[in-house]
Amino acid sequence: MAIRNVTLDIDDAVYQRALARARSEGRTLGQVLTTLLTRWAGPVPQPAPSPGPPPSPSVSAPVARTYTVQPGDTLGGIARKMYGSAAKYPLIAQANRITDPRRIWVGQVLTIPPLPEAGEAAPGAPVARPPTPTVSVTAPVAITPAPDAPPITWVGSPNFNRRPNPNDIWAIVIHATANSSLEGVITWFNNPKAMVSAHYTIGKDGRIVQHVRDENRAWHAGKSEWKGVPNVNNFALGVELVNLNDGQDPYPEEQHQANVRLCTYLCRKHDIKPDDIVGHLDVAVPKGRKTDPRGYDLERLRREVTTALNA
Repeated sequence: MAIRNVTLDIDDAVYQRALARARSEGRTLGQVLTTLLTRWAGPVPQPAPSPGPPPSPSVSAPVARTYTVQPGDTLGGIARKMYGSAAKYPLIAQANRITDPRRIWVGQVLTIPPLPEAGEAAPGAPVARPPTPTVSVTAPVAITPAPDAPPITWVGSPNFNRRPNPNDIWAIVIHATANSSLEGVITWFNNPKAMVSAHYTIGKDGRIVQHVRDENRAWHAGKSEWKGVPNVNNFALGVELVNLNDGQDPYPEEQHQANVRLCTYLCRKHDIKPDDIVGHLDVAVPKGRKTDPRGYDLERLRREVTTALNA
């Protein structure tokens, strides 16, 4: 399929409003424009049938289709929609050169190959269960890493890399998302073009999702320093709280208590001191570059985590 680049002349004020709205919905302007142009262009016109008898089904070759990944999709779920069986996901993985079936993202256009003819070997070795999803909203995967861990849902993100030392984790950075939707954060962190992620996000209802495994380096703190050590992403875990970060949007008690449980668990797991639970505003360089989590009581969080650790 040929790809065209479109140049758009637009008033800067309109551009800035559109960019802000797209970011609040966890999308890029490119995705928005692609959706609008696709709808405006309408369906692809079909050529008129040629006269004469239709070709024999045994001669006509099956045609591949495409599918655009939506929030909540997994390769297994897509295979169930397209083929009627989640176990056929290796067909899609091989056709799109996907080496890790968990690594798909919202907006990705997948080629859906036709099913093999009877007697023809299918690529890959189908298994009874589809792989653990990376993009997951409607079909989350609950994980319980340890008996004392709070309920956590794995949603994944492609935006991470390796820590210089996977065992050197000694701080937690608390952020505010500057949006109002947990699903919007999941979608945005699953977009490779976003180039941003955190280890965990907590919704206003107390739901906890995990985007990046603790031992890997999420991209949340940017240029930063804590206790004289630069590059906080190298040694910290990032926790996002769904909040507009305007100083007015409240942090519900369910969200705060989920944060206390998560931070207590992470402090025990990695031997993190409560004094090293800090806000993004505390580590951002230069000072004043970031304000989140504006309006959140970090001192109360540290105090209640300390009490829980000593219980």
